[in-house]
Amino acid sequence: MKQIRRIVKRTPWIAAAAALGALVFVGVQVVTGSPQHLAEFMGSQIVGRGGYPESLQGIIGWGVHLGVAASYATLFAVLATLSFLPSARLPRWAIGLALASVLGVAATLITAPAITITISLLAAQGFPDSLPGLNTGWGLPFLNHLGFFLIAFAFIVVAPDLLAGRQAGMYATPMRSETHE
Repeated sequence: MKQIRRIVKRTPWIAAAAALGALVFVGVQVVTGSPQHLAEFMGSQIVGRGGYPESLQGIIGWGVHLGVAASYATLFAVLATLSFLPSARLPRWAIGLALASVLGVAATLITAPAITITISLLAAQGFPDSLPGLNTGWGLPFLNHLGFFLIAFAFIVVAPDLLAGRQAGMYATPMRSETHE
């Protein structure tokens, strides 16, 4: 129960991480010259395949992108909170960075299948008959996902700890404000 309260207390940080991470993710795609950023691509595919009005393309694309970002940030927060057990003898920042790295790799691997499933389901076409393989390229998609989870780490682990008056490098113990529950 204490872990759930810790996660709830960090909800504003989770929201900030999701919003900034989503914007940076798309920003990197735009700056690096991608012909179409992810939110735009998702919106156009869902609207085109689902027969929805074209005027909803931006809303749908950004809604999906922000929804995925919020899910990823929440997943990071839950796993980070569960990983910060008082018995752990690793610094919080080490656990958080390792978690960000693992989730960055995992998110990169499932990118193509996840996008295919999302488009198909939201276009009301059901689960796809086949899925593309895992994305094993370690270029920009990996760096973008890793960057997203490092932003989550900064907002969900480091910032609350610093504002609570403790160093993020301290051993994995709850924030002072979390111990008086």
